[in-house]
Amino acid sequence: MKWKLMTLYLTIITPIVVLIYDGIAIVNGGTEASISHLVIIMSHRYPLIPFLCGVLCGHLWWRMASTEETRQTIDKKIGNG
Repeated sequence: MKWKLMTLYLTIITPIVVLIYDGIAIVNGGTEASISHLVIIMSHRYPLIPFLCGVLCGHLWWRMASTEETRQTIDKKIGNG
């Protein structure tokens, strides 16, 4: 399987699995069993965690060098293509 396709699948499947797990955890264990509860508690105990999440988001959304695919996508968005 090509890496680009694997990345697409991983990007789609991961949030779905997390949402399903979180729903099951809340139904069976209450809100204290949710991922949100854990993240809030861990963030208050270890402030480095939200900082690292910000770094991760910055890494994922920071502008990369243009490729043919990014140029085509941007051109379609602004109506040049």
